[in-house]
Amino acid sequence: MANRRRSPSIHLRLLGASLVILPLFLGMTGWVLDRAFADYQLDSQRESMRLQQLLLAKAADWDGSNWTFSGLDEPRLGLLNSGLYAFVISPGGAIAWHSPSADLMGALQRPAVAVAELVSALGLAGAGIGENRFGECALDTAYFCYSTRVGWGSSGPESIFLIIQSQQLVIAARQAWRTNLLWLSLAVAALLLLAQSLIFRWGLAPLRRIATAIKRLEKGEQDQLDGPYPDELMPLTDNINILLASERRRRERVRNTMDRLTHVLKTPLMLMRNSTDSDGEFRSVAQEQVTRMLGIVEGELARARLDGRAADILGKPVVVAPVLQRIVDAYRRLPRRNVETVGQGELTIDTSGLSGAAVFHGEERDLQDLFGSILENSLKYCRSHIEVSAQMQAQSGRDWLQLTVGDDGEGIPPGGAGQILQRGARADTASVGQGLGLSIVVEIISAYGGSLHTGRSAAGGALFVIKLPGGPAPR
Repeated sequence: MANRRRSPSIHLRLLGASLVILPLFLGMTGWVLDRAFADYQLDSQRESMRLQQLLLAKAADWDGSNWTFSGLDEPRLGLLNSGLYAFVISPGGAIAWHSPSADLMGALQRPAVAVAELVSALGLAGAGIGENRFGECALDTAYFCYSTRVGWGSSGPESIFLIIQSQQLVIAARQAWRTNLLWLSLAVAALLLLAQSLIFRWGLAPLRRIATAIKRLEKGEQDQLDGPYPDELMPLTDNINILLASERRRRERVRNTMDRLTHVLKTPLMLMRNSTDSDGEFRSVAQEQVTRMLGIVEGELARARLDGRAADILGKPVVVAPVLQRIVDAYRRLPRRNVETVGQGELTIDTSGLSGAAVFHGEERDLQDLFGSILENSLKYCRSHIEVSAQMQAQSGRDWLQLTVGDDGEGIPPGGAGQILQRGARADTASVGQGLGLSIVVEIISAYGGSLHTGRSAAGGALFVIKLPGGPAPR
């Protein structure tokens, strides 16, 4: 057997899809959380520096020529290079006062000059009284700047109170947050993948049970798929069980066919073996028995071809009208044989009753054998006219195909009318050796779960009414 290319398992496909989607989802979530944390830091920093400036204004005093500050509540303003610095800027941009911490600011050689240039670059001198400005600024490194222009009453000048704070702590906190967020995302991803793998395994367990059951079927340990299975898999398991049952019926029919052939062929073969060339009737006996055996084989092969098929699982939609019209056209061209009715004239077959909407769900050959056998029987016994129709009818919540064939012959003898086959009944008791006649019609109708009725046609002859399921049975 040639090696078949194996497709990735459903489990691996689902996990692969998760590996693609999960990083995107967690990455987007991490980006949103990082931006939210950055905004929170910025708001917190603004509020903290506003409070620092209020404390600075509380401690400020103007003595008429200089600014003095007593009782600074923030100890970092008194520590060199602490990262928090305070300045008072004159309206002209000169530094009127700075906190002791500003005597040394990072790597700046002349902090006061650098701050004065920063004030000019930021345009803080143009701010209005009471106007607050907050934002990032750069000296030797990144800082936050918070400034307010104040008017010190009638005794003091207008000045700019400026608070400068290093971003080092903010940056360190953000890096720590990102590191924690990364590890948290990885842990969440691992847990989600593990959870999804367990969920996928649990969700696909019914499929594994089906695979195990099929292996047991192959070993002959069971004869069908026993549930319960989820609703989504029920159509699959039900159809598999139907196919298994159909296969068992097929094997049974094959065995029955072989048994019947063995039984019914034994007698003709025994007659031929026991006859000798000296018998004057040997040739006629041989011909009679050969004809009989051909009929037996032909009938049994037709029965075996049906294979116990059921319309609800093997139904293939076949438009009826073209198939029946081809058969009618073929019989019109053939010379009439087996003339048994007196007064037979020129043959007419009326097919105006064939509906284009009529559909047969099954094998086209079965439809041909069925209709051909009925039509051949009517041709044999009609005088000159046959009417054929095919219509769809709604009954018992489903569609049915109704075929009718009526002729103008003598009709069915008394006692032979009525229902030939009840719907759903078996036709296994039909006699063997009748060829492709009405016995095969009965076999086909029985296989498809249909019915055959006979009666008298409007023209006075025999009427055959066949009903077959027009589609799969509702579940």
